[in-house]
Amino acid sequence: MDSRTKTSGISLLNFDGTLKQQPWLRGYPGEWIDFSDLHSCQGYCSDESLRQIQFRLKSRKYKNITLIGGGNYHYVTYLLLSEIQHPFSLILFDHHTDLAFNDDVPLISCGSWVSMALQTLPLLNRVVIIGANTLNLFQASGIPDKVTVISEQEVRRLSPVDIVRAIRSVLPDGPVYISVDKDVLDPDNAVTNWDQGSMTLRQLLDVIRELKRLRPIVGEDICGELPLSPVDVLCDERVPQLKKNEIANKAIVDILLAG
Repeated sequence: MDSRTKTSGISLLNFDGTLKQQPWLRGYPGEWIDFSDLHSCQGYCSDESLRQIQFRLKSRKYKNITLIGGGNYHYVTYLLLSEIQHPFSLILFDHHTDLAFNDDVPLISCGSWVSMALQTLPLLNRVVIIGANTLNLFQASGIPDKVTVISEQEVRRLSPVDIVRAIRSVLPDGPVYISVDKDVLDPDNAVTNWDQGSMTLRQLLDVIRELKRLRPIVGEDICGELPLSPVDVLCDERVPQLKKNEIANKAIVDILLAG
């Protein structure tokens, strides 16, 4: 039996306080897991902090949908994938491939976790990355055989139906895990601390909805919050940015929770 229990709720990870600034989250069944005391975990994560994160995640009640917080912590997806006990594929919506593993810097990072997953998770059959900028594609050794990239440039000209058709053409049988970094979205739909893509929120929602119809979903996560201090939250410029992210998060969560 898979350890990822299908329950209708969300797990909220508190690394940087960004999710605490979104009151809509109180409207969902869920639980908070605190990591704000950890060090050496922003961007790159030390082995000790990674072990602590993994240990605390094991006790969570809601293992289907996870809100991670800022994109600097996207490597947490690696830990969530490592819990899956049967063959699966990863569908990653991201403006970056996160394949930039460097042997000289062996620590997992927000930019290398996909590469590490491919190297160490034998049950991961295939990775499909949607919305990555061609300038961000991993070029040192080429794209690994198990990886298909539907680039930002392709997403601009494809309808959601065509995107799903392209995904389906390369997916093996079996369930999928969906990971969303909101930096894949146009700045009109979300604001992050990374360079952003041009996918619309409507495109993203339509693709996710169709994927749910086509394949069993073994888990989902969302990241890409904009780091804001308590003072920033009160700034006139920041309020609409936070509201964009709230609207996007709520729309994505509602699609994921829908039957």
